[in-house]
Amino acid sequence: MKTYLILSTLLTIGLNPASAADSAPPNWPQFRGPGGNAIAPAQTIPLAFGPEKNLRWQTAMPSGHSSPCIWGDRIFLTGHVGTTLKMLCVRRSDGKILWDRERTISKLLTYEHVAGGPANSTPATDGQRVAFLFDDYGVVVTDLAGALVWERKFPSTANAYSYGASPVLDDGNLYLNRDGGLDSSLICLEASTGKELWKAARPNMIGSFCTPYVLGEGAAKQILAGGTGWLHAYAAATGDPVWQVGGLPAIVCPSPVAADGMIIFGGWTTAHAAGRNRVESAFDEDSGVSAESMKDPAAFLAQFDANKDGKLSKDEFPRSRARDAFNFIDKNRNGFAELEEWAPLYGEQQMAPGRNVILGITTGGKGDVTKTHVKWETTKGVPYVASTLIHGGRVYLVKTGGFVTCLDAKTGKAHYESERLGVAGEYYSTPIAVGDHIIVSAQRGTVFVLKDGVKFDVVSRNELGEAIFATPAVVGNTLYLRDEKHLWAFGE
Repeated sequence: MKTYLILSTLLTIGLNPASAADSAPPNWPQFRGPGGNAIAPAQTIPLAFGPEKNLRWQTAMPSGHSSPCIWGDRIFLTGHVGTTLKMLCVRRSDGKILWDRERTISKLLTYEHVAGGPANSTPATDGQRVAFLFDDYGVVVTDLAGALVWERKFPSTANAYSYGASPVLDDGNLYLNRDGGLDSSLICLEASTGKELWKAARPNMIGSFCTPYVLGEGAAKQILAGGTGWLHAYAAATGDPVWQVGGLPAIVCPSPVAADGMIIFGGWTTAHAAGRNRVESAFDEDSGVSAESMKDPAAFLAQFDANKDGKLSKDEFPRSRARDAFNFIDKNRNGFAELEEWAPLYGEQQMAPGRNVILGITTGGKGDVTKTHVKWETTKGVPYVASTLIHGGRVYLVKTGGFVTCLDAKTGKAHYESERLGVAGEYYSTPIAVGDHIIVSAQRGTVFVLKDGVKFDVVSRNELGEAIFATPAVVGNTLYLRDEKHLWAFGE
């Protein structure tokens, strides 16, 4: 892999531009791209980019947190305007919106977190059809020109934090995680018709955000689905359970990933923190919360009660995870956090059974393989939402607050641990690998480029100025980033 100087000072990623363009397939067909692995074929994209630098185009987007799904010259996204759900197709070459299809829902839920929304799931395509999934409506499948192929409505899971799992298309099948709700299950539909091929019941699962993952090939192919303390593997042909691993978080946002015989899965949730640890997890170092306020809910109320009315409005909270989850705190929905609502955060009991952990699991086995196939675990640097990336035999974890950890995939041994990026807040976007670099996006609008390797090395820091929830995509030597208001395309 070589690094070139472009236009005197611009560093680039990947191979020779001509050979990269010839070899890279022009698609990023689902959440986390080809195979759901968040790895782009070797390409040349700029390290330095932003509103005034290496911008090819910028297109306004409606509200929504879905990531770009790309096939050829078409980018597929979802969004919403009020109760109107949108399915969008953008021309990759210039950012023009080619078509816009709509469905209507009766009302928007009041979500308990700022990241909640009805258009979080990333579309999936197989080059013939595109699957759009909305928890409050169902699944809509179109052709690449936007013509309806089929649709199927589902009852909403009514997740208070909204729905986040994305559909997966593989070998003519469409896989949907429907955890939570009245009919919790993993469903396999025939992609061409919508016919149900099988349904694997998942009782006692609370709503999760875990996108299914396709593992293996042929008769041995399995579908992995994580949720509520477990990772389950199902036979892709029949939906029959094959194996499971326990000891995982009760509420899981990341999705599993595998490489070289190892599956990496786990995550972090506030439900497994308690007391001082729970309070500290809600606030970054730049929040201004005093040491006394970390210990005493009354002191916190006094510190931030600007108008001294004995309660806190959302605007009075410092920028933090607690502010993001204000609707969860405001139990009586009166628009204020009062002491009796705020004080339970300081309690010493976990809110749910389970633990915050990342596991390294070897493939194979039957039944409960927790004791036989879990080869390592770590409780340090565990991500809240961002899924794990495996690249070059290394595991990358991106933790809330802006901390990056790199582990050996086979042993779990740390190459480096909890290194600071320098931007606090949430990291919802999954890191992706492009050539010998890693792209990490902060919710606050900063995109970092790291050197892939056993040493922590931040190559560049790029400011977009808008909140980022989606995972980027790379196709045709171009980086595609969706933030709160726009879809961006960056290239030379």
